[in-house]
Amino acid sequence: MGGLAPAAAVELSVDRARAVRPGFLADRPAVGVIEDICRRLDGLPLAVELAAARLRALPLATLAERLDDRFRLLSRGARTALPRQQTLRAVVDWSYDLLFEDERRLFARLAAFTGGCGLTAAEAVCADDQVPAGEILDVLSRLVDKSLVTASGGDGEARFGQLQTLWQYGRERLGESGEADAMRARHGAYYRQLATEAHQGLRGATGPRCRDRLVAESGNLRAALDWYIATGDADAALSLASGMAWLWFINGDFLEGARWLGDALGTEGPRRPEVGATAHLWHGYCVGMSTHPAAGVIECEEAVAALRTGHDQVRLAEALVICATVLGFAHHFGRSLDALGEARDLLEPAGHGWLLGVHDLIVAWNLLSLGRLEDAEPVARSSLERFDAQGEVLLVVSPLNALASIAEARGDLDAASAAYEALLERCRATGQPIQVPFSLVALATLRARQGDDPAADALYAEAIGCSFNPWVSADAMVGQAAVARRLGDLPRSRALLDAAGGHYRHIDLPAGPPRVLAGLAWWALAAGHPDQAADFAVGAAEGASASGDPATQLLAETAVAAVKAIADPTRDHTEAFTALALRRARGLAYRSLTDEPDVAALTARLALLAR
Repeated sequence: MGGLAPAAAVELSVDRARAVRPGFLADRPAVGVIEDICRRLDGLPLAVELAAARLRALPLATLAERLDDRFRLLSRGARTALPRQQTLRAVVDWSYDLLFEDERRLFARLAAFTGGCGLTAAEAVCADDQVPAGEILDVLSRLVDKSLVTASGGDGEARFGQLQTLWQYGRERLGESGEADAMRARHGAYYRQLATEAHQGLRGATGPRCRDRLVAESGNLRAALDWYIATGDADAALSLASGMAWLWFINGDFLEGARWLGDALGTEGPRRPEVGATAHLWHGYCVGMSTHPAAGVIECEEAVAALRTGHDQVRLAEALVICATVLGFAHHFGRSLDALGEARDLLEPAGHGWLLGVHDLIVAWNLLSLGRLEDAEPVARSSLERFDAQGEVLLVVSPLNALASIAEARGDLDAASAAYEALLERCRATGQPIQVPFSLVALATLRARQGDDPAADALYAEAIGCSFNPWVSADAMVGQAAVARRLGDLPRSRALLDAAGGHYRHIDLPAGPPRVLAGLAWWALAAGHPDQAADFAVGAAEGASASGDPATQLLAETAVAAVKAIADPTRDHTEAFTALALRRARGLAYRSLTDEPDVAALTARLALLAR
């Protein structure tokens, strides 16, 4: 039971649609809907024809909406066809009726999976006295030969699945068998165990394989979580979601993590206190790193307080590290470092090398944000050494990024450039989406500092295009706005700053709006509006002071001085700006800021005027 190629399925659908509705217009929007219908029907010719026939009575959009109940919807075919070919159900019924009993049982049980499964999972979930584990492979092979199950896989474990149409039919048969609840319970237990093991499996040398498996099994893991939520097994739901949490730490999909953990936390039913607190910790982390840093800090600190009452010191230490990460992101650097110090005291005696590597990583980023380069470098190198000792290949890019940032802050731009380019290549090779836009933004800002605004523009655009975190996109927009302004495109510059401001407001990041206002001050100066520039600069200074972020404060301070030096070029104002620029050049403790080229250009201009 094979399907047509996508283009052939669309062509068949359009042809049959015009047969029942002369003049049917296959414009671009309609073809998009038809492509979706054909995909959901697996390109099966009979299903495509039956769907097109329904256009006699239904608009195309309504047909697409009702497709989930395809066996009822596609219930009548050509009157001249054989009985078994007159409806989609009749075709599948006919194929199913030809199966042996063990094949029927396994075919229906496979519908407990979402998105297919490996042989090991099929044996664990589907086997019993009627279909023993040792016979699962043989029965699967027969179902593959009869085109009722698909088989795929390269060098790893073979993966077995079903076309959507057959999967839906299998779900109905599983429900009729009376085994549905038992199969879903066994399915849930198997994937809960997989998630629990991932808490350790995502660390070190096993990390890439474990990550790839979790991604491949995301449909099954979500189905298992939904089963536990529906049955009120809160402890199991929270354990499953928390077990996957390091995946979201590594791949940066914080919004997805917040959704899974939020759903799990909403489960009715009893739960162990430490399991609930751990889930709240990770939920606070995902919320804090994606949309609401302040709310994330509160939830994480409450979770840490709850875990202090228990006896699991490693769990507490891990919670302190995660809480410190959100605190640092929210620019509470002192509190973050305090939490990390407590975590280190718990981890060092037990020799938890991988967690200590994460600990050192977060310490390094805190120190780097504070401009303490001499303190940050050895800690970043310690993180790298600990990760190397554990065989870590995913998180290791983060201390490498920190070391590249330190080289940049010290003015070694060539070394920083080479490091960022190597990081980009490594991130792409290991499939780490969060690190790619980070590295692109860093490299773009560096290129702008080196005077190559066109290259910086392209890098910022690439970062915005591949980032799924609003704050990374906003940072890139602020940088790209400065580039667009220097390239003479003031309307694009203003649009980017306005878009960045919207992103920052959505995620409630205190340092974000002052960065936008500082950029708007430079924009207003370029547009010849000094009074607006002054207002923007004052707003930037006020917001930056409250943000607690030293780099943002420096951006705002520089914007204020630049506006005064340009709008009111008294000797005091020009000398004040020149002194600030000199202080930045001699003691820059941060990697390149978005205003570096503007500061250099204005300094040179003021020097000429002073002659």
